[in-house]
Amino acid sequence: MPRLEDMVRGEQFDPSRSREIFRLAMSDHASMIVLPSLLASVRKAATHIKLEVSAAGAETYEDVAAGRINTFLCAEEAPPSLESEMLFTLDFVCLVGAALPVRARRLTLKRYLEFQHVLVEIREGQQALVDRALSQVGAKRHVAFTLPFFVPAIFAIAQTDLILTVPRKLAKIIAGMAGVRVVEAPPEIKSFPYFMAWHPRLTNEPAHKWFREQLRLAVRTF
Repeated sequence: MPRLEDMVRGEQFDPSRSREIFRLAMSDHASMIVLPSLLASVRKAATHIKLEVSAAGAETYEDVAAGRINTFLCAEEAPPSLESEMLFTLDFVCLVGAALPVRARRLTLKRYLEFQHVLVEIREGQQALVDRALSQVGAKRHVAFTLPFFVPAIFAIAQTDLILTVPRKLAKIIAGMAGVRVVEAPPEIKSFPYFMAWHPRLTNEPAHKWFREQLRLAVRTF
């Protein structure tokens, strides 16, 4: 028999019987580091649910507000009209191509700024986290190549003299396959929080409460 509190919130959610559709938006970086654990745990508990993942973009917050996206994984706090929660914290490393003469294990800020960089611009027109950190110390990097995806960028620089600054966990997964070297980023580039955002109407909805808990569990080892 359902408990009174469950009846107040609505029907109990049984993941093993549910055919719920969860719509999740994220960057390719987040997909690489979150989806393997998330999908494994979800499939163990709920073989009939459907997970639809879409690329993060300039309109994603509007999609969350309109109900087209249920949950958005992002590197910034959501607008006040939405709910958000910090999931984990990531720090940066630099990846360098074969034509870049770097032998040091860590770059100083001065050395870092001497190189030409790749900018991964997830949301067009929005300042990247790396550039926010640099602007706080009055620095600016020279960008030679811009694209909206992390993983293609890593492979693209392999035979070049370009440098790419990416989250450490992503670098651990991809660097060896792409044939790029990992160098510690300047200490001025600080770690950053990563959030999940959702519409307030889903805060107490049982199915989505369960799904957000699966996200928390998936990133617990970060």
